[in-house]
Amino acid sequence: MSAVGGSFKDPSGRVYRFGDGAGGRRVVRGLTTPAAASVEKLLEEPFFRRLLAGGNVVETHFLCAEEPIAAAVKDMGWASAVEHKSVDFLTWPYEWPFSMLKDAALLQLHLLGTSVRSGWVLKDATPFNIQWMGTRPVFIDIPSFVPREDGEYWQGYRQFCSMFLIPLMLTAHLGIPYQPLLRSRLEGIPPEEAVRYFYGLRRFKKGVPSHVWFPAKVEGWMRRRGGATRPSDSGRKQPETALLALLDGLARLVKGLSYRPSMSDWPRYSDTHSYGEGDFERKMTFVENHTSTRRPRLLWDLGANTGTFSRIAARHSELVVAVDGDHEAVDVLYREARKGGEQNIIPLLMDLANPSPGQGWAGRERAPFVGRQSPDMALCLALIHHLRVSANVPVSLVTEWLRSLDAMVIVEFVGRDDEMFAKLAESKRDDFADYTSENFLSEVERRFTVEDRLELKAGKREMLLLTPKNAP
Repeated sequence: MSAVGGSFKDPSGRVYRFGDGAGGRRVVRGLTTPAAASVEKLLEEPFFRRLLAGGNVVETHFLCAEEPIAAAVKDMGWASAVEHKSVDFLTWPYEWPFSMLKDAALLQLHLLGTSVRSGWVLKDATPFNIQWMGTRPVFIDIPSFVPREDGEYWQGYRQFCSMFLIPLMLTAHLGIPYQPLLRSRLEGIPPEEAVRYFYGLRRFKKGVPSHVWFPAKVEGWMRRRGGATRPSDSGRKQPETALLALLDGLARLVKGLSYRPSMSDWPRYSDTHSYGEGDFERKMTFVENHTSTRRPRLLWDLGANTGTFSRIAARHSELVVAVDGDHEAVDVLYREARKGGEQNIIPLLMDLANPSPGQGWAGRERAPFVGRQSPDMALCLALIHHLRVSANVPVSLVTEWLRSLDAMVIVEFVGRDDEMFAKLAESKRDDFADYTSENFLSEVERRFTVEDRLELKAGKREMLLLTPKNAP
């Protein structure tokens, strides 16, 4: 039994994990007496049942008091225990490409609008309350649904702007990636900070006057008067019609936001890769054969591009987490996978030379990428030369990191005589002396057993199937 790091902020409950994966993990939330009464009422509401049926909220049920897990939660001081369906793999908003954050924002607004029409409200508006079942966003913070008092002001408006709307507008209007900003500020980008980006004529871009400039001016005025940094919501009234009109306007604004893609080659990977047709087919067959034989529960595709090999692996895996550092490539993968109904691929945007660390309180509030759930298999195709040349990571450290995953690995080594290596290295002073096929194989064989290998491009590249040595 372990407490989930980010669940401590709401005093009405705490989330715990039981088991350690492989189908045995269970997610249980302890609740106070008032919160349990509210959730019990919520589960009977027709609007909530519709949301459940539509897959918009996580499946939830109360546990019998006699069940050992419920007893363990009650021993922690909670009045009741509910169980949620376990999320496949936890992700954080600063790992999502534009279209994922946009769809999460639209889900948040849909849930809130549906709740308000039935006399309820969501007390929070943070994307950390949304996780992904493949490419489908799912709301997981069930106690955030509370009965709405007549005329109650939406207290989550500022949070929605800071954590959803402003990040999306920064990318859509200005081309500024929001991911580093959300990673450095877990509470989002408040209006008084965002206003510094929207100066001059930028302040008139769609949505900025109402949701950035006006709130920032009000908060600045309050601060100069020596009062609170922002007006209190406690005495403010907001009729249902006014709130629904606001939500409708926000939804239209979010739907209208888009971004200008960069000139990256990776979104056109299937057309621009450097393989001949025969070699590319052999590479795909190598991945197909070994993933179909092992059928991993969780597979990481490290350097996934637009997901050509993620899709092959997904045919034989319960879940594929597809990671790449190119925003447009990951966004293309998400949009195409969602459109195609592919529900066992989660695309993530991440620089693998600087993966998401543990963040927040005690470094445990938001778990690091490598500390959430270990893969059973990893694809590392044409990635090592990027890590060595672009990020200056020695070959020994790359293979050491791959071994730390304690997983079977399919790796592709790009030789020094390959044109893609030459293209990366042409402007570098370093001669990358450790980057040779001989040294790479030596480092690999210290840590792995080579189970299979395949030469590509007349020996310029090689595919290897690796099993970690001393694996339990």
